Parts: sequence; C-alpha cells; structure tokens
Amino acid sequence: MRHQPMLAKVSFALFLIGGLIALAACLGTRLHYLDYAMGVKMLTPGVAIGGLALTFSIAWIWRALAMNNSLGWRFGGLGLIGSALLVGIPANYIWHCYTLPPIHDISTDIGDAPKFGTLIAWRKGAPNPAGYDGPSTVVYDGEKMTTALAQKNAYPDIKTLPEMDNRTPQPKLVAKYFWRALNAVNAEGWQVASFDLKKGRIEATDTTLWFGNVSDIVIRVRPAGSIGVLIDIRAKSRIGQCDGGRNAALVRDFISREKGR
Repeated sequence: MRHQPMLAKVSFALFLIGGLIALAACLGTRLHYLDYAMGVKMLTPGVAIGGLALTFSIAWIWRALAMNNSLGWRFGGLGLIGSALLVGIPANYIWHCYTLPPIHDISTDIGDAPKFGTLIAWRKGAPNPAGYDGPSTVVYDGEKMTTALAQKNAYPDIKTLPEMDNRTPQPKLVAKYFWRALNAVNAEGWQVASFDLKKGRIEATDTTLWFGNVSDIVIRVRPAGSIGVLIDIRAKSRIGQCDGGRNAALVRDFISREKGR
C-alpha cells in the first residue's frame, strides 16, 4: 500500500517536468525565440516524459481501484489528467495528419481560388508561398493527386456559398453579404488585415494557441448572374505541410456562420 502514494507523486513530478518542457517549446516558438522545427524538436522529449507520467498515473489508479482506497489522490489525479492532456493533444494532431491529406491550403473554389493582396506582404519570409497550392501534387490514400482533388475527397462539404435575391439590386446585395462576411470574421475573432468593398475582398489572420502558427484567410464576395452573389473563402498556413485539418475547420466555421444567418 505504501507504493501507491509514491506512484502518484512520481506521475505528478514527471508531468510537471514534461509540461514545463512542452510549455517552453510552445512559448519559445510563439514568441519567435525558436523556429517551428526547433520548437517541435524540443516538444518531443516533453511529450515522451508525459507518456511516462501517464504510465505511472495509470499504475496508480489501477492500484487504487484494486486496494479500494484513494491514497495519493491529489498527486495521482493531477498527474493522470495533466499527462493525458500533455500526450493527448499532440497525439490528436498526429492522428489528424495521418488520416487527412498533407495539405495546408483550403479554398471553397478550387478552380479559381481567392488571391491574397494585403497579406502577401505579411507573409514575407514564410516557408509556404502565397500562391494557391491546388495544382501541386500530394500523396493521399496511397495515390498521387493534386491538392485540389485531395481537398475535394477529404472535405466534400467545402464549397462556394451562393446567395440569390431578385428583390434587391445586385450592388446592394453584394454589399449586404460583404458586410455580413466582415461581421462573421470579427465574430470568429480573426485579426482583420484589410477589407475593400469595391474589390469584394476581406483578408484576415488566425493564430494557433500553442505554437502561434498563422493561417492567412481571404474572403471574396462577388456578383453572379443578374440576381446572385457568390461567397468564397480560402485559408492557408504560413508554415508546415500538414495542417491537421485546421484550415478546413476555419473555413467550415465561417461557412456555418454564414449559413446560420
């Protein structure tokens, strides 16, 4: 029975060590003291130590259940929850990168993707170029295909949003949905880089919590036919090949807000 509190304390101590290493890796990258590759490299031992902490915490809870007592529950509980998060968050990202296509550029219009304007300057020095990746080749599900086709296979729901109203003059209709789109961007908490009603273009950025990875977003609102409007959105990471589905999530969030109006 005396080993049970020791297991709890060891799991908690290992979680603290691994968590501090992971936190240093994330903050160092977010604050630009480390580049992304170095941040991930530094994160790896922190997650490994977190895995060891999880092993000890599982041993603790197994023993607690077997002995029908709660000795060491404070350290054991914190070690279990903390190490599960420390291991689970990166594991979830890796799983998404394994199951989703290795792409980082998502557009509702894969034939004529919206182009960046203001954000081209903001992307200066970014490893991923500003141009649309649609024609580039990737391997997904064991097959070679274009990025655009990989997106279509993985995210078939991501499409242009059409709107029609034969009672409103088209210029007013375009303006109506342009301002709605800008309101949706603000509601998402994205940083607005620029907006131009004449060009029908809104540009914004969104930054991840842990590593501070930036996704650039461009929204295009343009007339279609004589009574319609087409709304398109594109999101692209500045760094990394696989985004773990993040840019698709950004696009879907925007689409959901627009459809929910």
